[in-house]
Amino acid sequence: MDVNVSRRFLFLTFGALYFVQGVIQAYQLNFFKPHMDSEGIDPDRLAIVASLALLPFVIKWVYGIVSDKFNLFGRGHRVPYMQIGLVATALAFFGAYFIDPGANFALLATMVLLATFFMALFDTTADALAVDVVVPADHSRVQAFMTGGRAAGLVVVSLIFGLIADTIGYQAIFIAIGVLLLGPLYFVNRIREPEHRTPAHTFDRHAFRVLLQPRYLVFAVLLVFVWLFFQGIDGTVTFYMSDTLDSSGGTIGLYGTLKGVGMIAGAFGLSFLVTRFGRRAAALVTVTLVSVGGLAFSVLSTEAAILAAAALWGVVVGLQWTTYVTLSMDITDTRIAASMFAILQTMSNIGIGAGEGVATSLTDNLGFPGVFRSFALLNLLVIPIVFFVTRRFSAMYARTTSDVIAEEM
Repeated sequence: MDVNVSRRFLFLTFGALYFVQGVIQAYQLNFFKPHMDSEGIDPDRLAIVASLALLPFVIKWVYGIVSDKFNLFGRGHRVPYMQIGLVATALAFFGAYFIDPGANFALLATMVLLATFFMALFDTTADALAVDVVVPADHSRVQAFMTGGRAAGLVVVSLIFGLIADTIGYQAIFIAIGVLLLGPLYFVNRIREPEHRTPAHTFDRHAFRVLLQPRYLVFAVLLVFVWLFFQGIDGTVTFYMSDTLDSSGGTIGLYGTLKGVGMIAGAFGLSFLVTRFGRRAAALVTVTLVSVGGLAFSVLSTEAAILAAAALWGVVVGLQWTTYVTLSMDITDTRIAASMFAILQTMSNIGIGAGEGVATSLTDNLGFPGVFRSFALLNLLVIPIVFFVTRRFSAMYARTTSDVIAEEM
């Protein structure tokens, strides 16, 4: 499927699109819990909101089916949905600025949830555009740009958000997010999708049958568990810094910045691992390092120690994001690109939501070191599943999913 822009411009576009995801993650991962904690919101309520905020991403497949089937306003199956998602998400964050969390936490939570619904629409169609226009040989490379862009968002804005939190207050971060979300519209507005889609990119409901095959079901299970255990570790670090170490917004922002630098290295490092050693080795390295990182956090008891480890942990985060999204992209059928990729990402988001909620709740019972240690050890249980999945899909990586389905039918 051809578009009116160059391959290089597409890579830059996907980097910019995922930069804004990094902006939002900078707040969600590093500042949301400290922000709410400073307003006196208890951990159980935070756990509920953190999980509910991921609900729109769990139902991304609905957005996917709509995008695959309907050319919106005659402007395409991806671009107009992306434009709506970006603008509406920005407006929701602008609205959140005017809500006092301590006085009306329920209304603020509603605005955050509304923002995530529109961000999920943007995310679903941006992923589908990548599947539509990027050839399989470039999958790991474009995912490196995506993860690198997301990480760059963390690097650039985490420190800025920390300074804003310390000088103006956490609430002003909402305005900064809204402004930054509008920037990538420049790239999106320059893309023109073809008026007519090829058969390989035309919606076909029969393509959904592949998802019922055992190997795809096992892959879906893998996504749930690798993200549950990972997020139980990663989503708890800044909460630990705020709750136990009394870290300032600036310190938390510095942690996010250092982690983001590592994420960029991890994202492009994954591309090297895949090229040199293959997908199985890359996935096994990722699983192992996530567990090592969790065990390390369980014994780090000072701000200085956590900051010293931040960039190294960022490398692991970059590997994690790039590994499993690349695997998902490899096996996605272009006839149902948005739908199938969204379904696979839904499984990931189920794991992320569960990891956020369970880990946050368990901090009252196990303590932060106990949570880090437990999730690190449980993460090792996914190693046999990684072996199974990479073995079953190894023959598919060099081909498109449509080719494989045609052979099997």
